[in-house]
Amino acid sequence: MPHRNQVSWNAMLTVLLDLNKLDEARELFDKMPQRNSTSYSKMITGLSRLGFVSEAREVFDSISILDQNVISWTAMISSYTHNNQPMNALQLFSSSYGEFFPSSLPNSYTFSTLMKACLDVESLVMAMQIHGLIIKLLDEQGKENVFVQNSLIDLHSKLGNLVDAQRVFNGLKWKDLSTWNVMMSSYARSLLIDKACEIFDSMDEKDALSWNIMISGFAECGRGVEALEFFLQLCRLREPRTEPNSSTYTIVLTVCATFTMLKFGTQIHSFTLKRGLLESNIYTGNSLINMYMKCGSVEESERTFYEMPRKDVVSWNSLVLGLGQNGYSKKALEIGEKALNLGIYNHNTFIALLTTCSHGGLVDEGIECFNSMSRNYGIKPCLDHYICVIDMLGRAGRITEAHNLLLSMPFAPNAITWAALLSACLVHGNEEIGETASRELRILEPSNAASYVMLANLYRKKGQFEESKQILRLMNKIDLRKEKGCSWIL
Repeated sequence: MPHRNQVSWNAMLTVLLDLNKLDEARELFDKMPQRNSTSYSKMITGLSRLGFVSEAREVFDSISILDQNVISWTAMISSYTHNNQPMNALQLFSSSYGEFFPSSLPNSYTFSTLMKACLDVESLVMAMQIHGLIIKLLDEQGKENVFVQNSLIDLHSKLGNLVDAQRVFNGLKWKDLSTWNVMMSSYARSLLIDKACEIFDSMDEKDALSWNIMISGFAECGRGVEALEFFLQLCRLREPRTEPNSSTYTIVLTVCATFTMLKFGTQIHSFTLKRGLLESNIYTGNSLINMYMKCGSVEESERTFYEMPRKDVVSWNSLVLGLGQNGYSKKALEIGEKALNLGIYNHNTFIALLTTCSHGGLVDEGIECFNSMSRNYGIKPCLDHYICVIDMLGRAGRITEAHNLLLSMPFAPNAITWAALLSACLVHGNEEIGETASRELRILEPSNAASYVMLANLYRKKGQFEESKQILRLMNKIDLRKEKGCSWIL
């Protein structure tokens, strides 16, 4: 080019960054005779996308006062948020807000990024402060800011502040389809499915997401039949906007797995084959594997696995876990070993393998698997892995070993850990450790009747009837009741 202006330099920088040619982009950025806010913002965004957050911050800090604006500011905040550094995003905003105000005010995109950071750090206090700034600086009733209000509703509800989520929703002059869906999802997530139904029924227009929210919401509330009835209503509509999508079928298959509705799940399998979802959508295939395993149809689950043209780590984990839970321990370990050799594994792979060993009584294999995690595969055991091993040792009657492992964990034991140990003590009649486990469980969950009942049963099993009666009298005194069990298998 005979003459390069700022626009051409920025355009070339954009091309290089879009092609992930970072070294060339750095070289071009350094050669630029002058830079403007667009140059800096483009470079920050490109570095952020490739994970070079510290270098992006160096670029941000090098911007002169004259070139600083809300775009570069938002780009740096977004860089932190999208690279799992939400606290740094919030700290940057709070520390530099005074420097930018009033010449550069945060805009709707800045606030959207900040709300994501608040959600990531689970800070309701910070969310309320951001909400206050939005009220002061944005036109809440403007159509162009509806997506910010939608994010506010979602943020408050996910942080457990449903009252303010409702207040934002009710105060909006303009509501788009996403607004209704977000509020409906907030109610469904809080298990207020009747409230969600009210929103659904009052909507002038709906899309597939609207129906997916309701189907999933009914299932979460234990109302599986109604979830499937909603799905059937959706199928009868035959409207392009509400056509069931891959997410719909994944949700319905999960419902079938949860409530062991094999016949309905098989029919859904036929639907997915007709629509080619098994070939095009890996999540649908994974849901089918899980559904068949939960319903005890192991052969169909295996057939689905091998027919899938693409498989991910979830596919392998689902097959291994399902085989182990259905009593095919040796086969599960063989397939798990194959997945490990192929390099297709994550921490859930080892949970599946350890659960398999626990259910199959393969203690030595389970301990070897546990010990090999960090040594051979670079995965540091987490609390869930320890719980699996404690459960495995407990089922095998090795209560003292299970207790010692619990005490040696690099984590504080939670209620699930102590409950697994207490259950093993009940089965194998270990009164001493059982008393300890029950006491710790009551400290962590004082209103959970299960710890009292299991300890009372342990005393009764050992012939200590008076001690058993004392525990039951204590339950009555503090008005604890054990909830009745139920089953969806008829």
